[in-house]
Amino acid sequence: MIKKRQWIIPILLLMLLPALEAHAESSQTVQSATVLNIREGPSLEDAIKGKMERGTNYKVVTDNGDWLKIDMGNGQVGWVAAYLVTKSDGSNDMDEQAVSNVSEGSSGTITEGGIRLRKGPGTDYQVITTLNKDMTVTILSNEGNWTKIQSQSGTGWVNSEYISSATTQAPTEISQDDTTAVVSENDINVRDTASLNGEVIGKLAEGTVIHIVAENGDWVKIQFSGNTGWVYKSLLQDESKAESTSTSKQTIDTSVTILHDGTNIRSDASVNASVLFVAAKGESYQATEEVGDWYKIELDSGDTGYVANWIVQESGSGQASTTKQKRNRDETGDLKGKTIVIDPGHGGKDSGTIGAIGTLEKTLTIRTANLLADKLRAAGSNVIITRQNDIFITLQERVNISNLNNADAFISIHYDSIKDSSVRGMTSYYYSSSQKELANVLHESIIESTELKDRGVRQNNYFVLRENNQPATLLELGYLSNKQEEQLVSSQKYQETVSAAIYEGLENYFQ
Repeated sequence: MIKKRQWIIPILLLMLLPALEAHAESSQTVQSATVLNIREGPSLEDAIKGKMERGTNYKVVTDNGDWLKIDMGNGQVGWVAAYLVTKSDGSNDMDEQAVSNVSEGSSGTITEGGIRLRKGPGTDYQVITTLNKDMTVTILSNEGNWTKIQSQSGTGWVNSEYISSATTQAPTEISQDDTTAVVSENDINVRDTASLNGEVIGKLAEGTVIHIVAENGDWVKIQFSGNTGWVYKSLLQDESKAESTSTSKQTIDTSVTILHDGTNIRSDASVNASVLFVAAKGESYQATEEVGDWYKIELDSGDTGYVANWIVQESGSGQASTTKQKRNRDETGDLKGKTIVIDPGHGGKDSGTIGAIGTLEKTLTIRTANLLADKLRAAGSNVIITRQNDIFITLQERVNISNLNNADAFISIHYDSIKDSSVRGMTSYYYSSSQKELANVLHESIIESTELKDRGVRQNNYFVLRENNQPATLLELGYLSNKQEEQLVSSQKYQETVSAAIYEGLENYFQ
């Protein structure tokens, strides 16, 4: 009898373990100060399964360090990045007196130099970086005497003692002598508060003249649609300066030489003007007028066209050389007849990464894709774009388009992001050895043309490469998490340059 009891006790303990585990799992919850993507697996490459609502608690099922498996309800589970959420052990033992006096959703200022930004609310958590005195941050949430912030150096936690809340500070009023500015980038977000967490209430196009009513740190309050909104100050330009650069015209007598294959010659001095044709590297044209950032040039047909000044080089005064060797655009070139599939990453419900100042990756990738497509079509290529507008396309659908059309090249366009906001540069990826040459050739062309930091050509197990039977590469064309690089890659100059570099790389690949 005693022996039987000795066996029964361990068995009962084993039977109780699942219940104990379930209790342990349900005791830990997470929430986010912003809406986050919930993915099917613990990777940014996994498909988006749903959204994590702001301020809602989700039970943690599994914690593997960088990613958390959470209960979405209705019997579904998904994964979220651990560094983007706030964990709670579910207990009510937290000292309620130790509550931060900084307000969520407001701006704040770091009051001391060298303050440590940590991965969690406590000194036991890993240090991400240190923050400078007087740095402006956005306050996301509070836990005890710790505050979760978003800064230029990343998102993390700092002791609330070292943050001065900006909620009590009235926005600086602008004098009536300086009330207008011009939007310097396309599709910038207008938000309801002076914070990246503010709701987007609209967008502004490049060149829009706006009226400024107040300033608050890095943000300005503007009149918008009969009401007011907030935009990031660095995306605006003084109206007088903008007018002097955009409308200035000067008669000149010089020749200009094209620096890159695939350079668009347009019908007017605007990136929105129609493309007359695509010029080749080394071609020279007589320039008769300088219009802002554009040259008005004489064409062989006797007509005129326009080319951006950042993709040409002045060759000197006088007539353009009559001995220049131009590529005959009616001849069969290396790109003519080639099937090129261009894959703008993300789209629809999947925004991709969001930049330090709010740029959506999905918007930027399609800008690059369309510029590249224009150049390739002008060269006679059969161009297929996996998505023409802001719609969600699965990774499998993207691969199917490549395989079913026997693509001669598949190019997936992306922009990168990382917690360390100082990281910059571009990286090219391949999966199989048969894809490596395409990645190498395009990478070399982009680095040479853009002068981005070279982060190398690497092998990676990305779905659109692994399941692709065609020559394929995935290009990460700069870091949106780096504020300066985000502004660079969002500029029209960069977009024209990088699309021309990819075009030129494809020419070299097919030679």
